[in-house]
Amino acid sequence: MVAAHTSHSSASAEWVACMDKRPTERSSEDMDIIFARLKEVKAFEKFHPNLLQQICFCGYYENLEKGITLFRQGDIGTNWYAILTGSLDVKVSETGCHQDAVVICTLGIGTAFGESILDNIPRHATIVTREFTELLRIEQKDFKSLWEKFRQYMSGLLAPPYGVMETLSNNDRMPDKENMGSNSLSNKVR
Repeated sequence: MVAAHTSHSSASAEWVACMDKRPTERSSEDMDIIFARLKEVKAFEKFHPNLLQQICFCGYYENLEKGITLFRQGDIGTNWYAILTGSLDVKVSETGCHQDAVVICTLGIGTAFGESILDNIPRHATIVTREFTELLRIEQKDFKSLWEKFRQYMSGLLAPPYGVMETLSNNDRMPDKENMGSNSLSNKVR
C-alpha cells in the first residue's frame, strides 16, 4: 500500500486485512470474505467462480492517493490491476516525454488493465490516479498462471476496457495515425 485512507468501514477493513495477508497465510474464511467483496466488483462480475477463487488467493489490495503515477509509458509491466474504487487518467505521449503526455481517457470503477504483462511488452500509456483509488493487483507470475489455466474465461474479458468513465473527443486527443476506437484504446492502456 502506498498511502493510508481513513474512510474504510469495518466490513471494508475486514476484507482489506484479508488481502494484506500473504496468499499462503489466507484462511478459508479469509478467502470467503475476499470472494464476497470481489463478486460485487464490476470487473469480476462475468468471471467464472473458479477463476474468481484463484484471484482471491493471489490478489493484493493497493490504495493510492490522488496524483500518484501507477506506471509510466514505456515501463515493462509487472502487475495487472482492477479498479475497485476511484479513477485513473490514461496519458499518452507520442515523443515519449512524460511532460507532453495528453490524457486520452479516464478509467473508472470496474476497469481491468495491464495485460501487457503477458508478453513483457512496454506499457503504452502512463496511468495516474485522478482521486483516491483502490486497486486489486495481481503480480505477473500469478497473472500468467491464471491466463494459462483460465484463458477460455479471460480472453473475452480483458479488452476493450468496460469501465472507461470518459473519453475525450477526437478534437481533444493527441494526433494519431488511426481513429481511436475502443479496441485501440485497450491497446494504449496495456
